[in-house]
Amino acid sequence: MNLPESAIEGTVVFSGLRASPGIDARICEKKPDGTLGRTVPISKETFIGRENCDLSYPHDMLLSQRHASVTLHEGRLILKDLNSQNGSFIRQRQDLELTPGDVFLLGRELFRFVTQSLEEAYPKEPSEGTVVWSVPKLQRGPLTAKLEHIKLNGEVVAEFKLDKPEMTLGRTTGDLVFKDDPYMSGSHARIVAQPGRFLLQDLRSRNGVYRRVRAEVALTDGDEFFMGEQLFRVELKNVG
Repeated sequence: MNLPESAIEGTVVFSGLRASPGIDARICEKKPDGTLGRTVPISKETFIGRENCDLSYPHDMLLSQRHASVTLHEGRLILKDLNSQNGSFIRQRQDLELTPGDVFLLGRELFRFVTQSLEEAYPKEPSEGTVVWSVPKLQRGPLTAKLEHIKLNGEVVAEFKLDKPEMTLGRTTGDLVFKDDPYMSGSHARIVAQPGRFLLQDLRSRNGVYRRVRAEVALTDGDEFFMGEQLFRVELKNVG
């Protein structure tokens, strides 16, 4: 039976069933000279660690036995740290708003971002015999922040107050200078204080800024991450 022209006007022509676009996901080993080594396609949860993993590195003593995994979940590639001893780190590709407890790496130097309310930092002692009247706080008060220079085990080596509008870290110039770290650029990174927040900026450093993954993070094409002494690059493209 022929349908009238008006019945088919605006109708999308059916051209058969089509599969939903898939994702071709791979992680590539990145060598110290910048070249890529082994490339591993990700079609299932892929484990990385020192022993009994899909990617095993038995001589890397900074890795936990089962350190992390990479998996495709609902169209996203997810890097998950498996409660490793020394953590997993992803390279920062844009300015990052720091949150309390964030750990990041510049060169070979590890730092932890810490905040404290001004009330906690400078508590007021009541006059003798005075009853302190406590009222509910309707909004968060001003914060003071600092950087803790830490070891891999979390031990604090030094503390630096973030009491300037900007603080630059580098090997040769800046507010905090680490002249003995050859992996750090001359001016490597900057922390900028803004109303209610602090931003961590990479100053186009050679080796980048890496932040420690909290539980898990979604990866995008071109991302780089490392654990232990192993560095990886992400390759993602839509297929189908």
